[in-house]
Amino acid sequence: MDDLRRLFQAVQNWEPVDWERVNEGLDAVLGDDDHPAAFLPDPATADELAQNFRGAIKQLVNRALRDAERTEADPETARLLRMAREVRVEELPGDPGKALGLLRRLGSVTTDLVESLERLGVVEGVSEC
Repeated sequence: MDDLRRLFQAVQNWEPVDWERVNEGLDAVLGDDDHPAAFLPDPATADELAQNFRGAIKQLVNRALRDAERTEADPETARLLRMAREVRVEELPGDPGKALGLLRRLGSVTTDLVESLERLGVVEGVSEC
């Protein structure tokens, strides 16, 4: 019964991922080919970015679990899912440089996992949001 209550509570607290904000965060921490990122986030910004990336990673991992037969059979996707689970729970360091390092890892895993899941046909159009 406790498991069922936790599930209902999680559903009530569920918030959809704002992919536009996630993509803005990716641009901020990873930059692009023409404009590499070069900023140190203040603690509030770092926390907001981390939460956005963690929410995106959680949604992607959950989606991958629904197609576990396909996603776990693909070595690259399975590796990314393991990385995503590990980096998602890392605490955000107080040092701005170290926080940026974690944000870049979160962003990279998010981007790579989206690409991998799109390649497998597990998700569609996420990278275009």
